[in-house]
Amino acid sequence: MSRADDLNATLRRVHPAAALNLSTAGEGLFYPQGIPTQSAEARGCAIDATIGQVTDGHGHALALPAIAEAIAALDFDQATLYAPQGGRPDLRQAWRAHIQADAPAGPGPLTLPVATSGLTHGLCLVATLFARPGGTLLLPDPCWGNYVATFQRVFGARPRTWRLLRERPEPGQALDLDAFRAALAALTEPSTLLLNFPSNPLGYSPTPDEAAAVVQAVDGSPVPLVVVCDDAYQGMVWEPSARRTSLFHDLSRLDPARVLAVKVDGATKELFYFGGRVGFISFGAEGEAAVVLEDKARAAARATISSVSATSQAVLARALASPDLAAQQQAVRERLAGRYRALKDELHRAGLPSLPFNSGMFAMVPVPGDPEGLRKQLLTEGVGVVSLPESRALRLSYGSVSRAEIPGLVRAIARHLG
Repeated sequence: MSRADDLNATLRRVHPAAALNLSTAGEGLFYPQGIPTQSAEARGCAIDATIGQVTDGHGHALALPAIAEAIAALDFDQATLYAPQGGRPDLRQAWRAHIQADAPAGPGPLTLPVATSGLTHGLCLVATLFARPGGTLLLPDPCWGNYVATFQRVFGARPRTWRLLRERPEPGQALDLDAFRAALAALTEPSTLLLNFPSNPLGYSPTPDEAAAVVQAVDGSPVPLVVVCDDAYQGMVWEPSARRTSLFHDLSRLDPARVLAVKVDGATKELFYFGGRVGFISFGAEGEAAVVLEDKARAAARATISSVSATSQAVLARALASPDLAAQQQAVRERLAGRYRALKDELHRAGLPSLPFNSGMFAMVPVPGDPEGLRKQLLTEGVGVVSLPESRALRLSYGSVSRAEIPGLVRAIARHLG
């Protein structure tokens, strides 16, 4: 019996009226025993490498000064009155300029971003617009588990996966492009494709050649595609051999008869403003298409949350205007890059293999036996990690571990796997 079946059986027993009125989505929903649950179990551990947010390594925020100063200088009306539907106009314009500044070949087709309550809400808006019961959602394997919860359990889409990494990945040739091309070739109806670089949970970004091959494969798809770029970890790339900018910029230039590129991003990771919950959804479209898609996204947002927090938007708008913002971002990124290099070195020193990682804030360590059993054993030793049983691996987040704690984290795992 599945977790959802178990919950439904309990509800039928203790509250028949609720059980008999559950929607199809309601019947399929259950709170997964995944990353949030495992992170909660790791609270209080001396070393907590579970949660995908950046801290000083001891649970405290590494807020950018521009964010902290903006909070202190909040305008009372801007912080307490309703924000406009779709987001503050000045913030939407500022975020559009932020996206365009990152385009390697100059700005391409891009709508005015619509503000969302975090990136998960942005993905929910994508699903509201494009997920159909029984329709295909093409996902990499491994990927973030919440994609399935949103697109399949709530909206009824049918996930299909392709193997993200080659069986024997090599430097510069890690992505399984043949598997990707085969997955596209097998499509028989308009579908949604989700790309996530730097990836969660893998912590990998493609090389420029790999990125070009992905775009070329999308361009040759046998069916029209909506290609969603989950750019949560945009800019967190630690190796010069990896592409730093989003594939959205290339995808948005493809034939609109064949491809719609959608960008979901936000301040959560890019500006290390985790509690602000301000994200954006943007489309690679222009002219009348841009007007229609923005209208539909704003309507979907109104139907789910109405408007995004005015307080968080006011903070973000002020921070984006700071002339020091880019330097402040870079300072935190350099701190993360130091943790990345330390983790690479310690894994090598301990003789522990890892899947290729070069960006974001995660690394995956293969586990020959039972990853969940190992996670629970490490909990008893004061070490928190995330188990991914379907991938037979542990996920380590170096975003939430100080550089000084990384040797202890690796030693603890090596005692069981070394």
